[in-house]
Amino acid sequence: MSAPLRAALDAAGIHLGEEAVSALVRYMEFVLAANAVQNLTALRSPQLFAAEGIVDSLRAWSAIGITARHVVDVGSGSGLPALVWLCAGLVPRATLVEAERRKTEFLQGAVEALSLRAEVSWGRAEQLARTHLRDSAQLVVARALAPAPIALEVCGGLVRPGGSLALLKGRRAREEAALGRPVAARMGFAAARVREYELPGGAARAVLVYRKLRPTPPDRPAAFAALRREFPTGPPDTTGKAGSEAK
Repeated sequence: MSAPLRAALDAAGIHLGEEAVSALVRYMEFVLAANAVQNLTALRSPQLFAAEGIVDSLRAWSAIGITARHVVDVGSGSGLPALVWLCAGLVPRATLVEAERRKTEFLQGAVEALSLRAEVSWGRAEQLARTHLRDSAQLVVARALAPAPIALEVCGGLVRPGGSLALLKGRRAREEAALGRPVAARMGFAAARVREYELPGGAARAVLVYRKLRPTPPDRPAAFAALRREFPTGPPDTTGKAGSEAK
């Protein structure tokens, strides 16, 4: 797995220390072995996972441009991007939120195998926002979880005032930012900053970064099912995923 990862990093002009590269190789091996029996990601080869999973996650971190001591990754799936950030030493600690039990078991196994400082939480973000986690996180991230209006609400309740929500998107990022503007306002966020970048080979990517200005309103967030009825905007941008949930 080392050669495909090093080639992808070199093509992207990303320079990491040997310890970080070794950790990322072990992470790749763990994901792709599990993916043979469990549908975690559509990035099934080492080359694809290195280029469109790991390099994308690292480029997204640079685009977000926020230093955080703790990241909450909602809909973590195969661990992109938070496990990449942990392996690369970009953040010291993360919480991985996942609604599917089998994926939480995978994530817990990965955290233990790689000796990473991460907690795995089984549940939906909008439900966790009704617990002690409400308005608590400095940085919340979601990769291809749902269209921006829905992701804003289900994830936004976890972000503390002054913190940020980062939604990793593909070619429809500006369209989704426009659709999400009223939800951002009602959840207490400023309008999105759209930060675009490219992967080697020219694939377009973007991060929508929302700064939270006020606490979550008492009656929010709404349930995911209700939001899908309110915003029937079609499927999420599933770049790098298998279906609408795996990543």
